[in-house]
Amino acid sequence: MTAKDIAVPYQEIAAAKRQSLLDNIPKEWILESIPSEKEVPNVCEYLDKFLPEEEVAITSSTVLKLADKISKGELTASNVTKAFCHRTALVHQMTSCCAEIFFDRAFHKAKELDEYYAKYGKTIGPLHGIPISLKDQFNLEGLDSAIGYISLLNKPFPKEQESVLADILSSAGAIFFVKTTVPTAMMAGDTVSNIYGYTKNSINRKLSCGGSSGGEGCLIGARGALLGFGTDIGGSVRIPSAFQGIYGLRPSSHRITYRNVTNSYCNQPVMVSVIGPMAQDLEDIKFIFKFIVESKQYLRDPKVPPIPYREVSLKPTDKLCFGIMKWNKYIMPHPPILRAIETAKTALLKAGHEVVEWEPPVSHLDLLNLASAIFGADNCKEMLNECAKSGEPLIKEDIALCGGKAGGPSISIEEHWEQAGLRYKYQQIYDDFWLSTKTLTTTGRPIDGLISPSWETCSFKSGDFPKLTTMYTSVFNVLDYSVVVTPITKVDKKIDLINNSYKPINEMDKFTHEYYDPELFDGTPVTLQVVAPRYQEEKALFLSSTLTNALKLNLEEK
Repeated sequence: MTAKDIAVPYQEIAAAKRQSLLDNIPKEWILESIPSEKEVPNVCEYLDKFLPEEEVAITSSTVLKLADKISKGELTASNVTKAFCHRTALVHQMTSCCAEIFFDRAFHKAKELDEYYAKYGKTIGPLHGIPISLKDQFNLEGLDSAIGYISLLNKPFPKEQESVLADILSSAGAIFFVKTTVPTAMMAGDTVSNIYGYTKNSINRKLSCGGSSGGEGCLIGARGALLGFGTDIGGSVRIPSAFQGIYGLRPSSHRITYRNVTNSYCNQPVMVSVIGPMAQDLEDIKFIFKFIVESKQYLRDPKVPPIPYREVSLKPTDKLCFGIMKWNKYIMPHPPILRAIETAKTALLKAGHEVVEWEPPVSHLDLLNLASAIFGADNCKEMLNECAKSGEPLIKEDIALCGGKAGGPSISIEEHWEQAGLRYKYQQIYDDFWLSTKTLTTTGRPIDGLISPSWETCSFKSGDFPKLTTMYTSVFNVLDYSVVVTPITKVDKKIDLINNSYKPINEMDKFTHEYYDPELFDGTPVTLQVVAPRYQEEKALFLSSTLTNALKLNLEEK
């Protein structure tokens, strides 16, 4: 099929979709003009000054605090929903972060929940009245899950194909009000499509929001939602979480149900995508992860292992040992990230914990190359075929993540099996090395967790993703480890100066080093990944909490 065979030009379909989003926003919430990125780089700070005080108080809270106030009758579901819908409407106009807007549906459910509370004096569940955003992949009745493809627009899903996770959350009282943008096919570390263009970073609009759960990261970063869900196959939860300075959990495979969630390469078995929560507050992620695991989702999805929620046996007062990986021996992170690592190390030591230097037992370049080879196993055939249905071009960001190849024959099944075998080999080497660190610690245990940069930069300019790598995130997808992105600090142009004495060791390292601009990145969040072994999400969350508390204690002492 060629573009001449398409009845309606893809540009017209995309324009109509963008307009429909604005049409679903109340007219009184439409901005007369959009301030420039230079005028307003930080959307969150701007809206805190712009919006009514009572709405800011709601959106500045946490899920657990709002749920408590709703359960006590101090807030209504309608008031909470209106505050987040209003804020989201403005965030979207300034960043292009929403793929679906359905405020009317949210207001209707909020009204029903308020009526239930008025009648029975109690909530219907722990998420009663809590607005939750969802990445565009999640199927909801009557809405598209286009995942960035123009060909999949205007094809709403029926009730029986709703995502199981959405049903679990909704049954507990959650209110869905938007779905958020993704790059075409979701195979990119930036968020751009021929439908919505680029989604901007809500903390620094001069930069990218990351991807592929970029709309989620953007919206939650601006507090248009406090809690949402993304997916991650090469860093897609962690990159946007890092770039907006929020918490994001990348669980091990199948720990959270993927049933009835639209996906690219949905049956690719070698390295699967996983669902993870993203939030402003770590306690909210711990709460929602426990709630989901205890919902017995494995009864509804045969891929979910029946692993119960396991409380960590360690106590907050116990001495822990962290491995710290300053860099991966291939790309040196930017100065603010190196400062964040030293800040984390100092805080942990002051809190009585132990740290040891982590030397990767496997080349992280080899791990990245394997991930890219798995992503590009069909040479982008699926993406090219789907784009051909509308006549739209495949974005360069997708081609980059799949190894820079588009078109040509797929690899053989034997080669795909070899990829699976090589991944298994790398996992064994890494697991064995982790266990061997028992000889490096004084706790009598191997390291409890690993601290790593989230990315080599704190973000990048929209469109520059093909020039960078996903090395710091993709390696943990290959290993299938449990990871929590943890906010540490912000870039300070007065402190985080260019290191002119550094000598890059390769061309990619040289490009990254020269890419750093203190003025451009000033004020952008800096985060780190806190890593635990496979299927130890509870421990990863515990370790992230340990680091967060150590940072707070260190700050108070100063």
